Amino acid sequence: MRYPALLLLSALLLSAPPAYAQTAVPAPVSTPAPAPTQKAPVALPTGVTFFTEVEGIREYRLANGLKVLLFPDTSKTTFTLNVTYLVGSRHEGYGETGMAHLLEHMVFKGTPTSGNILENLSRRGANFNGTTSTDRTNYFETLTNTGDNLAWAVKMEADRMVNSKVAASDLKTEMTVVRNEFESGENSPFSLLYKQVLAVAYDWHNYGNTTIGNRSDVENVPIQNLQAFYKRYYQPDNAVVTLAGNFDEAAALKLIAAEFGKVARPTRTLPTLWTVENPQDGERSVNVRRVGDEQILLAAYHTPSSAHPDAPALAVLNEILADEPSGRLYKALVQTKLANDAGSFDVGSADPGLLLYYAVLGKGDNPAQAQATLLQVVEQAASTPFTDEDVARVRNRVVSSYEQLLAKPESVGLTLSESIAAGDWRLLFKNRDDLEKVTAADVRRVAQTYLKPSNRTLGAFIPTEKPDRVTVTAAPRVEDLLKGYVGRAAQAAGETIAPEPAALEARTTRETLGNVKLALLPKKTRGERVEMVINLNFGNAQTAKAGQDSADFIAPLLKRGSAGLTRQQLNDQLEAMKTQLSVSGGATGASIRLSTDRQHLPEALKLVRKVLREPTFPEADFEEIRKASLDGAEASRNEPQAVAGLALSRTFMPQGSKRGDLFYVPTLDEGIADVKAVTLAQVKDYYKTVWGAAQAQVGVVGDFDPATIRAAIPDLLGGFTSGVKYERVVAPLTTPRAQNIVLNVPDKANAVYLARLNFPLRDDQPDYAALAVAMRIFGGGTDSRLFNRLRQKEGLSYGVGGDINVSSLDEKGSYSSYAIFNPNVTDKVAGAMREELVRVLKDGFSAQEIETARSAILQESRLARSSDSGLAAALASQSFLNRTYAFSADLETKIKAVTPEMARAALAKYVNPDNLVIVRAGTFQK
Repeated sequence: MRYPALLLLSALLLSAPPAYAQTAVPAPVSTPAPAPTQKAPVALPTGVTFFTEVEGIREYRLANGLKVLLFPDTSKTTFTLNVTYLVGSRHEGYGETGMAHLLEHMVFKGTPTSGNILENLSRRGANFNGTTSTDRTNYFETLTNTGDNLAWAVKMEADRMVNSKVAASDLKTEMTVVRNEFESGENSPFSLLYKQVLAVAYDWHNYGNTTIGNRSDVENVPIQNLQAFYKRYYQPDNAVVTLAGNFDEAAALKLIAAEFGKVARPTRTLPTLWTVENPQDGERSVNVRRVGDEQILLAAYHTPSSAHPDAPALAVLNEILADEPSGRLYKALVQTKLANDAGSFDVGSADPGLLLYYAVLGKGDNPAQAQATLLQVVEQAASTPFTDEDVARVRNRVVSSYEQLLAKPESVGLTLSESIAAGDWRLLFKNRDDLEKVTAADVRRVAQTYLKPSNRTLGAFIPTEKPDRVTVTAAPRVEDLLKGYVGRAAQAAGETIAPEPAALEARTTRETLGNVKLALLPKKTRGERVEMVINLNFGNAQTAKAGQDSADFIAPLLKRGSAGLTRQQLNDQLEAMKTQLSVSGGATGASIRLSTDRQHLPEALKLVRKVLREPTFPEADFEEIRKASLDGAEASRNEPQAVAGLALSRTFMPQGSKRGDLFYVPTLDEGIADVKAVTLAQVKDYYKTVWGAAQAQVGVVGDFDPATIRAAIPDLLGGFTSGVKYERVVAPLTTPRAQNIVLNVPDKANAVYLARLNFPLRDDQPDYAALAVAMRIFGGGTDSRLFNRLRQKEGLSYGVGGDINVSSLDEKGSYSSYAIFNPNVTDKVAGAMREELVRVLKDGFSAQEIETARSAILQESRLARSSDSGLAAALASQSFLNRTYAFSADLETKIKAVTPEMARAALAKYVNPDNLVIVRAGTFQK
């Protein structure tokens, strides 16, 4: 789905609103510390007390009020440090909307001792971010547990808790960056509608404001207000530190106590928030009229907080209504072609929030019919019986979701931020337990209570003779709710393999079975998880030219039904086996990704065979996918990024290309016509004639017996042959003349800059390592030249960067750069992008820049090799390229040897600013 459907696990916690990725935080819940029910598992540093433990997660508390959650897993090679502050957009005052999110940006600017945090995180190859919601703000970084990474991260987070500069000079540039992010959201019809629905649904509560805030507030907030906000809420007694992954618990607790313990308990008293939203008096509505190419319906209903006893039943109800493909909304709207997409999401956690249902329609669809159907399905849900089977299906899904979540401590650490915002991290487990007790009668009751017209925001205000008000009752105190709660036994941890090429290669077995190349890396994992990637090669230039449009439908249709299995039955089997399966592909290849566990691996492989080799290609699903494709294409007409991207792609077509040629890029209207012309018979014929395992590569990583894989391969892929000769399709290297294209897209607050040039280079050739280091410095991270100039110093762009893409098989490479910006500064952006490229070609790089870039690339590579699913994909790719991890080790040696002159020379050799094709798209003409 293109819009966020409500995930059940998120429903039990707090799902982030779709309008903006960053949002805000709630006031702390008072939880007097009872006597712990378990003994402390490690020796406690001075000033630290052990509080409780649930399923392998232990809570400690420091004398200054800080709560610390530790979830060790020595099988990982990385750790994730996550700091959650109980402050967000609902804590903002009049004229200060967006301040919590703005502050989230500001604390990355650094402290007098930690320096620029964005740059330092990037230099260490971290995966990091900060997010803000209505009820909390969190900052996290994932790093390999090597060197001083953990000590540095803990010290940095303790430092920026109270020592961030929050300076007026930084606010001047960061305000324009946040405004650029605001404008990016203004480009989205869905975000615009969502913002207005929130404003109408709430009379008084701050949940009626989006976290990004009001534009004038963001532009004009005084620095003194921002500093006061920071000093009030960024304190140890209003924060929870979560550390998950690879670390020694005793040593980590000592480190956290030493660094965070230096911060004194504040003397201030946090303000009490007492606003309670009144029951709604009747139906409400709002219309947004802006340029766009799709219609959207959005119905919002007030519901309790996630700590309320009704929350689990509401979550089950929502899944029954909004799941795909079994959900009632999906069947009533999408399968009947009344809408292209339908689903739901919820807003709010600490206080009563909203449950929202949406439908996305094509430009020519009937909104009245779709609206009537949407409201009928939602508001008359209780009149159609809920079955025990409906509830059981949801229960199976959530149990599987929790088990998969707990197998990934880094994900648990981040997910806990939402439960912390709702009142206590243990709600994650308590809500899971309560959901398993939900009955069909409970689901019917909450549907009758909350999903009614008088509690809805959608249409115009209508006077009502007898108002039908909904009063949302208060949740019990969280400390009472969780009294005596201990949860379940924690999952067993796996083993650790250093994410180094030599160590990984030593554990990898490579062999060939017929036309299938196997690369197997067995190891113990948390939850006995197994990751598998199967790559198939088939077809040739002639078949691709003839069937490239019909081939695009095959992969999406494979999971829509197999012999003897409907789409729903297939999904049910996957969920019962705690398995995820995805299939992607096109005219000349396909990739199958499987994630399961040791117990279900044999059964899952049989299901993969059925999906791959016994598809039914349902006609209704074919039409559904085609409609979604056509509506998506129509919706892209007025999206600057899509418009610019298409123009750039067409510029790089082979010279003289005409419609029908293999490498011809169609216009939007031509592409739409091509999709409309595809028939289901053509799709089936391409699958029957071309698809198969002419060549195949399989990578498997995790808790499995290699004999299981070897035994399954003949049945899985044996005899699955293509009817045509396989020949790898090689696109020509095109080098069009330099161009500067400006495209006007009406009524868009955000514009985009794209630039590209091509050059001959392969990734095993001498210049590649030097060019990679050069581009990492120039455009590859939050410490890059482009990022520092356009975002950090001048605040021209929220997102800016540059990269190279080089083939492993052919001498084909490309340079690209991008920026998003306000259309009014288009000349400044274009000028700055060129000036930085010219400057670096002239002046080159410093020795410190080279050293930092080399280290960042190597750490990023280690981080990538720490993911089992990433390892499985890498093993399959290596088999296709006839490589091993020896190639990775050799490349890292070359990167370590890059000098400043080598980097400058490589960049100058391949990237000439006078040869760039530049495309800008946005509202440049009012």
